[in-house]
Amino acid sequence: MKKDDPPDPVVEVRALFSLQDIVLHYGPLRVFEQFNLGCSRQEFTCLLGPSGVGKTSILNLLAGVVTPQAGRVHSDSRRLAYVFQEPRLLPWLTAAENLQIGLYNLGWDASQRRQRVKSLLPVLGLAGFGGYYPGQLSGGMKQRVSIGRAFAIQPDLLLLDEPFSGLDENLKKDMEELLLSLGRWHACTTVMVTHNVPEAVRLADRIVVVGGRPCETVLEIRPEPGQRSQAPYVKHLEQVLVDALNPGSGSHVSID
Repeated sequence: MKKDDPPDPVVEVRALFSLQDIVLHYGPLRVFEQFNLGCSRQEFTCLLGPSGVGKTSILNLLAGVVTPQAGRVHSDSRRLAYVFQEPRLLPWLTAAENLQIGLYNLGWDASQRRQRVKSLLPVLGLAGFGGYYPGQLSGGMKQRVSIGRAFAIQPDLLLLDEPFSGLDENLKKDMEELLLSLGRWHACTTVMVTHNVPEAVRLADRIVVVGGRPCETVLEIRPEPGQRSQAPYVKHLEQVLVDALNPGSGSHVSID
């Protein structure tokens, strides 16, 4: 750059949401005290931590289901979708009809809803199954519909609360691939709660380990995308996360 050339423009990456100095108590239980967390647009964040530490409470704060006693929840999200551990499909509706549920709130007519579902079913691996009822679908298929229902509205913020916890390992990997495929179909900011360390390493742009009472951030890692196929790197990263989740285990590995 020459002396008189103007400097390169500064590109500001705005956070889609932020939790600022959050205080949340359930009676005498102090879940959060001055807790902070933010997430950039179209970033995939995995939350890891022991059961009962407050991971689901973070999702509920972002969804507006829970209101903190103090602090600020800021979100620029206009369309939010929430996927739970159970599919929570309506049994009297077909898979295609379940996929349309969120589209009614957008004011779409029947033709628009059918077209969205038609384009989504192949992405979900459910081509030919749109007319099936939940009772006729396998557990993996039901969860595909549940995740597809969230993506149907093309959210800018997607919250997932251990969506694969009830599935066997092979199905979990299928669901992970589905989630990545849907992320290419429609990019959005994603926050997923999981207890599965390898799952977090495979999926996340950022992994946040939380722990303690009240809850606090223990470790934050951004996996290197180009290293995910390298077994030594993955093994090293998984060990770092396991150590962070089990601070009294005695074996500790640091990230260079």
